[in-house]
Amino acid sequence: MAYGSELLRQCRHAVTDAVSGASSAREAAVRATEALASALGWACAEYWEVDPDGVRISRVSSWTRAGTPLASFTGAEPMSFGRGQGIPGAVWQRGSDVWCTDLLRDLIDPGRLRHGHTLGLRTAVGTPVHDEDRVAGVLALFADGTADRDDDVLAMLHDTAGQIGRLLERRRVEELTRALAAARRDFDRVIEQVNDCFWSVEICPDGSVRSVYASPGGGGVFGGTLPTDTDMGSLLAERILPEDREQFQRFHETARSGQPAQFECRVLGYDQVVRWVWTRAAPRREDGRLFFDGITTNVTERRELADKREELLAQEQQQVRRLRELDRMKDELVAVVSHELRNPIAIIEAYTAELMEEPELGGREELAVIARTSAHLVHLVEDLLDLARFDNGRTAVDLRPLRPERLIRQAVEDHRRHAEARPVTLTVEMSALPMVPGDAARLRQVLDNLLSNAIKYTPPGGAVTASAYATGEAVVISVADTGIGIPAEQYAQLFTRFFRASTATSRKIKGTGLGLAVTKAIVEAHGGTITAEPGPAGGTRFNVALPRFGDSGPRGEMPG
Repeated sequence: MAYGSELLRQCRHAVTDAVSGASSAREAAVRATEALASALGWACAEYWEVDPDGVRISRVSSWTRAGTPLASFTGAEPMSFGRGQGIPGAVWQRGSDVWCTDLLRDLIDPGRLRHGHTLGLRTAVGTPVHDEDRVAGVLALFADGTADRDDDVLAMLHDTAGQIGRLLERRRVEELTRALAAARRDFDRVIEQVNDCFWSVEICPDGSVRSVYASPGGGGVFGGTLPTDTDMGSLLAERILPEDREQFQRFHETARSGQPAQFECRVLGYDQVVRWVWTRAAPRREDGRLFFDGITTNVTERRELADKREELLAQEQQQVRRLRELDRMKDELVAVVSHELRNPIAIIEAYTAELMEEPELGGREELAVIARTSAHLVHLVEDLLDLARFDNGRTAVDLRPLRPERLIRQAVEDHRRHAEARPVTLTVEMSALPMVPGDAARLRQVLDNLLSNAIKYTPPGGAVTASAYATGEAVVISVADTGIGIPAEQYAQLFTRFFRASTATSRKIKGTGLGLAVTKAIVEAHGGTITAEPGPAGGTRFNVALPRFGDSGPRGEMPG
């Protein structure tokens, strides 16, 4: 079958009209394929497109010459092939024209070509539609007669495919342009909500800095919009405070060397407000040109808070120094006053004792009051002196190996008369204990303080129990009472000097608030610890843990 020049001219004209009236590349391909097949008098024309995933090629349109019974060949159902299958698959795989005059042998047939041959089709021609360097689609034509390869027809198909390819490329460019514009709008919307200034500049070979992009957030950083038609390096250098320009110069030199850089400085904004700004940037090279992308943030509030924090810290340190000095002066004053009080109190005690020996004065209640008050003052002075000595490190305990059982039993017996007078039941629970390194006099002072407090704060009819047991590393001495107890929130202050629990002050029970502070100082001087907790039967329990002397001695069990 040969085609005359007039027929080919008519074919080209029909294709041109079809393409020019199309609104899209796909429509142009469909219409051009139909126009070309119709002008050539061929039986069927199809347009196929490669799926976006690049795995299959699918039929987009199918045209059949009027009066040609090819309904079972074309069909209305979707159709797709893999690479190499049928005319579209072969063209897609090869990336070039296919002109086939033997449908039964020349192509890989998934079954469709054999059916077409049964319906009278003898020739199949396919041409690829390229989008850049890939096959995007295939123009496929079928004839019901044998048509030998015709270069003019192929040239016309190439022209048609070229026009469609250019339309595809134009469509892709338009889609990319629209997508880029949409992405830019989305980016701008996000950036507009951020107070930071995002920017991009080019560092030119002569050292000047050309603005490429600046986000709208510059107003919150620079108090206005930075001009972009000038050297940005010189512009910023003028607005940076003189004492910070050296930092900016180092930042600029680092940037010119193509290294990441950052710095903080003060900038005089266009609104005449000085702000602290933090700038960090990273290099980017394109086609031998050096660009820098960065972020500038207004950190004025953070810097002001940091400065205020430093100021407050300095004030706090000064106050701590003053408090330490006052504490030292107080301790010295207490020590001096206590020392100076000892002699007058001793004189008062001596004269009171002499007066009480006089027959006519011995029974006077006034002298008994003076004696009790003097004894109380002596105890108070001794406590104050003890605390001052322990605080100043001038008191050392004489640690010697001792067994605590005898010391505990003696202390309990010495306080029994006081307990019976209330009356309060005083008991001791103790097994054999290992030795501890201790100062007998000082440990007795600890026991006396704990026992006298327990008896004093236990109402008549209550009980006080002294117990002791050994653990793997310590000997624990406990004094528990069923007394008035201590509010849970006040345990942390219990060993603070001059502190008295609210349960004691509300009942107007006399005390100085020094005994437990002295007790704690003595225990800690022995390398031990003292704690307080609610008692097992109400009241309070104090636990003194003293380190064992070596590994000698039996190990007792905690009383049940």
